[in-house]
Amino acid sequence: MGQKLMKYYQYIKDEKGYEGKVELAKKTMINSLIAANVEDSDQNIAKFKEAIQKITGKAAPIY
Repeated sequence: MGQKLMKYYQYIKDEKGYEGKVELAKKTMINSLIAANVEDSDQNIAKFKEAIQKITGKAAPIY
């Protein structure tokens, strides 16, 4: 569970550091501990992609 969501957390950490992870958690309402244990549903993935685009200014990678 949560493998794709955790990849998005790793991506945002690589791009924006700790502050990026905090911002991703705020925008998605799913922190990294929860992300590791929830389903990689289409809804959750869409939420993460949208937040990553807002944070980085570029499209999120596809996993």
